Amino acid sequence: MGGERERGVLSPADRAYLRGETEFASVQSERNARARIRDRLHAGLYDFELLVEGLSETDRKLVFEDRLDREGTDAFDALVSAMAFLYRGVEDTDLEFETVLVEGINLAEASEERAATVDLDVTFRALSVAEVRRKMRAGETLSLTELAFADAREEIAPDEFAEYVRGDETDDPGVDDGRIQSRVTDF
Repeated sequence: MGGERERGVLSPADRAYLRGETEFASVQSERNARARIRDRLHAGLYDFELLVEGLSETDRKLVFEDRLDREGTDAFDALVSAMAFLYRGVEDTDLEFETVLVEGINLAEASEERAATVDLDVTFRALSVAEVRRKMRAGETLSLTELAFADAREEIAPDEFAEYVRGDETDDPGVDDGRIQSRVTDF
């Protein structure tokens, strides 16, 4: 989401640091900043239990229905990133993601006096620079995963990646905001 926003888990200074916009006077100052971020993130995770138990349905809906619904693709990006971060975080523990997901869904559904059966099927496939580059050059649609992979790889030059994104904008009149996610049709 563009611009500065109020402090959440991260302060505006934390965001600037994570975006690479901050230079610290010493190595220790940077270590301290990273430790503060880790500590707030750890404490913030435990706040979700209180939010599930204590935040009213009206307040929750005012965040999700009233605010996020109006924010369109920025809200989508935020929710996808939150899920990705939690997925990766759970994978870093001894817990099984599917177990955590099933329990989380059922905790949410319990307030509606129902239980859910959840089927999660995750199939992994290897990504390669050669295959992603081939698809880019052929003008094929890349999945969100492939876009993130291409953007993160040093082997794919930033101007090559930008050309792919710009090329689709001119070819597809439905893409008008220039955002990478707007190109994704295959999740």
